Amino acid sequence: MKTLKGVIVSPGIAIGLAKIIEREKLQIKKKSIQHHEIDDELAKFEKSVEHVVKDIDNLIEDISHQENKEILTTHKMILQDPEFSKSITNLVSEELLSLEQAINDHFSDIVKLFDKMKNKYYAERANDYEDVAYRLLSQILKQKTDSLNKLDENSILIMRNISPSSITRVFEKKIKGLCTEKGSKTSHSSIIAKSMNLPTLVSVPRLMDSVREDQQVIVDGNNGLIIISPDKGTLSEYKKLIVIETAEREKLQQIIDIESITKDGKNITLMSNIEIPEEINQVINYKSQGIGLFRTEFLFLDREELPTEEEQFGIYKKIAEKIAPFPLVIRTIDVGGDKLSKILNIENEANPNLGCRGIRISLEHHPVFKTQVKAILRANIPGNIRIMFPMIASVEEVIKAKKIIEQCINDLQEEKVEFNRDVKIGSMIEVPSAALTSDLIAEECDFLSIGTNDLVQYTLAVDRDNNAVESYYDPFHRSVIQLIKMTIDNAHQKGISIALCGELASEKDFIPILIGLGIDELSVSPGRLLTTKKEIIANEYKKCKKYCEEILNKK
Repeated sequence: MKTLKGVIVSPGIAIGLAKIIEREKLQIKKKSIQHHEIDDELAKFEKSVEHVVKDIDNLIEDISHQENKEILTTHKMILQDPEFSKSITNLVSEELLSLEQAINDHFSDIVKLFDKMKNKYYAERANDYEDVAYRLLSQILKQKTDSLNKLDENSILIMRNISPSSITRVFEKKIKGLCTEKGSKTSHSSIIAKSMNLPTLVSVPRLMDSVREDQQVIVDGNNGLIIISPDKGTLSEYKKLIVIETAEREKLQQIIDIESITKDGKNITLMSNIEIPEEINQVINYKSQGIGLFRTEFLFLDREELPTEEEQFGIYKKIAEKIAPFPLVIRTIDVGGDKLSKILNIENEANPNLGCRGIRISLEHHPVFKTQVKAILRANIPGNIRIMFPMIASVEEVIKAKKIIEQCINDLQEEKVEFNRDVKIGSMIEVPSAALTSDLIAEECDFLSIGTNDLVQYTLAVDRDNNAVESYYDPFHRSVIQLIKMTIDNAHQKGISIALCGELASEKDFIPILIGLGIDELSVSPGRLLTTKKEIIANEYKKCKKYCEEILNKK
């Protein structure tokens, strides 16, 4: 028996036989062409793109999952991008590269750029470009693509990495689980796996060298483990866990239509956090009461230029319309200058976590902020969008940001563009100084939202991503609870609602504390929404309140 640890993408337990699939490498020969061959190569390029686009269209028609359709549509857009066509035309016409060499070089350069990105969540976008390149080159070279024919309902798929197009076909095979040696939990492939509720692990070290074909394996998506050739005792324990998990999942489905109200009648609005648009359907399926946190960073990272107003408008509008009449809380750009240094020409910082990030980026770079705000105001036609500022440290920052929003309103009026100025404005409370002055900040806002991930980090001076100090990261520290209580009390005194959108919102042992402190809303990842609701309806507000008083009064 051997156990490997990976990154959890989709929870759950699966037992089956390992089916190892290695994507066949395409043979790209370095080859130059003559001037008289240019027209033929470009004609072949146009015909091949048309063929692959048609194949993608057929796939889109055949599948039912909206997430899969949207991702395949993205792949089609990559192929139909005028810049892609321009790049290939130049490589063939000016550098006299063969078509396959030009395509390979073009996508290799893009993938290398992604690989250099330090942000582990978004660098996985390279996988989408690799998939598109593989599709197109397979068509041009007439080489066979990787086959999933050996998969069945008893299979655990083992791969070095998996493309979005492959995972859509995997779903049809009804496999039990998936493990990859590479990948990240926010890749498009991972998003699809999560939407399928397929137990999935990625980034498993030495996976391909550790597993043999048809070995029995257990995928423990709850603890991030893959167990190879389990002994009888381990196998028996996991079979029992599957029975329990199945029963629990059936029970959770029964509370989808139940309101998130405590036993003694306190209503807690339960919303969802999303990182990319593809998650919206999962939010709707679980009947979330809105999106309490839409992280917009995916729009700004891993690209050569800033997103346009039109690009942002299209995304925000689509999500707002889908979630209406429930609210969509859009958090304005919340990344450090280190992630945007290439686009904005910002100098590298020794400590990005304490540098120019969050609202500071917006206040230092007005054009970036105004573009985003104008896109939000234009998308707010349903009237359900809210704007939320990240990493606020003082009320002065809120006032400055609100003035820029007024400028955007004036700009849109002059441009005579349709928009809705009636948008609620809120601030995230994730810095101790913001919690301590939350009474002042609440006066300038329509709502507040506590970001506990950073609040714990900054309050206790503990890097949440540093394993060496992991034991010091204590959300239950009295100082953290006191800051949360202070913020909730100040919001209520000013007559505004307050949410909590950090990881603690779905932490079983912390939910009673949040209820007792008087939180109005909780916003969690879609996959944790039902388990969070279960805890809410199992608790009593009066008992939770008494429990909090005991914690805060304990000496």
